[in-house]
Amino acid sequence: MDEGRKKVWICLLVIVLAAVVIGILYYLSTPSAQSSEGFLIMAPEVENYAG
Repeated sequence: MDEGRKKVWICLLVIVLAAVVIGILYYLSTPSAQSSEGFLIMAPEVENYAG
């Protein structure tokens, strides 16, 4: 039973480490240019209609 449990823990550790490595590679491969994309900023003229 201990041998099976050890294999499960090793498998989970490998999966977690693979996910971390893939995440780091993805983070490093994306461009890091500063842009306003992704931020919601309400224009002053929109406040009149939304209010």
